[in-house]
Parts: sequence; C-alpha cells; structure tokens
Amino acid sequence: MKKLVPLLALAVTACKPATLDRDLKDIPGLAFHALHEGASDESVLLKYDSTAGSSCYRIPAETTLTVNGEAFTLDKRGALYETSSGYFGCDFPRFKGPARPAGEPLTEYVLSDGASTLRAAFKELHATRSFRVKVNGKEQTSLRNGSSVDIEWLPVSDVLESAQVAFRLAGTPEGEEDTYTIQGLRLDANHIRFVLDVRTIGDFTLRVTTRGQAGLEACEGFTSCRADFVEELRVPMPID
Repeated sequence: MKKLVPLLALAVTACKPATLDRDLKDIPGLAFHALHEGASDESVLLKYDSTAGSSCYRIPAETTLTVNGEAFTLDKRGALYETSSGYFGCDFPRFKGPARPAGEPLTEYVLSDGASTLRAAFKELHATRSFRVKVNGKEQTSLRNGSSVDIEWLPVSDVLESAQVAFRLAGTPEGEEDTYTIQGLRLDANHIRFVLDVRTIGDFTLRVTTRGQAGLEACEGFTSCRADFVEELRVPMPID
C-alpha cells in the first residue's frame, strides 16, 4: 500500500489568520477525509473552507471518533501553521488509529463533540484489492496485441480517480524503466480500458497502479466524505 500525503491545508497566506475554538457545527464546510497510510496506520482529517486569509479552527478537546465502535486518538485539534518562508496555513484536525481488518464489508465513522454527532460510512474500505483482465467480457491470463482490454478493478464499489498501466518484459534488469507504459487510458468507475499496442511480444508482468475512493455508503452532517486508497498490483501477463 502506498503512502498518501499531505496532511496540511495548503491555502497559505502572508497574513497571519486567527485560530478559533469552535464546536463541530460551527466550522464552515466541514468535510471528512480518511487516509490509508500503510498496512498498520490510518488517519482521518477534518477539512474545512480555508481560503487564504480566513480563520483556522480548533475542535473541542473532548471530540471523539469511533470506527466500527472502536475509538481513534485525537492527534491534532487543529492549529495555525507557519512555513519556513513566513507564510501561514491551517493544520486540519486529525485522528489516528490502527488500520481496520480487511474483511469488514462496511467501515462506519462516528464523530461527536457532545453537542453534535456526524457520520461517514464506506463500502469495503479495507478490502484486499485485486483486478480481472478481460477482452470481450471474458477473463484473460494472456493478451493478444491489438486487443481492446478492460481491467475490472475490485471491489466493484471502488471509484478510480487515476491509474497507470505498464508492461515489463521478462528479464528486464532491475532499475530500468518498464518496457511499455500504456497511454490513452479510459477510466469508468472501477474499470480501466485501453487498446493494447506494443512492438514486442513475449512474457510480461502487468503492473496496475491506482488512486481512488472507496464506495460511499453514508455522509451525515459533513459537506462531503471521502476515503482514499493507493494500490499497486502486479500479475504475469504474456502478450502474443
């Protein structure tokens, strides 16, 4: 699992904004953002409208977040952030906890400060991800050059935002670039489609790298909810 960055609001300004203590209901544009940061860690950011020069917000110290009933730790209440060059931004409130078990069909987050309760839930957020390679609707273990290829990403509830597909010829030395990186990918929900056009046939390894969101089941009290993942998978895939 690849790491995801950045955990800071980057609407920086040369003017020092105020840092205000606010209940959850009084923070404008409060949004939920869950991040996988490796096999054993997970973070949740509480983002908000942070245009340059606007205030930063600090949530109540008693704010809690549970994930399928288990408590996460409040890591940062939110604060002002100053860069080394003298600019300012908002450091979002953040919770941290261990990654959830892979088999959970639904991951439910409940956020409360005692005055209000907000909820976000995602489908198969921690599923073991995989894909199927299809041509004309049939699963393939090898490909023919010139084929219209459909990579079906799993679980089907995932929504892909970006992808890279590459083929590496067997015997390519470590450190060298992949033999072919496919251009002109078409993304549609959990599908990656392209026409295979290579100059060499033989034994290849297919590498698929994706960034996307887990399927959203519920978003209550937030302006938006998202849970991101980054994944890289490899399978043998001869081309003839």
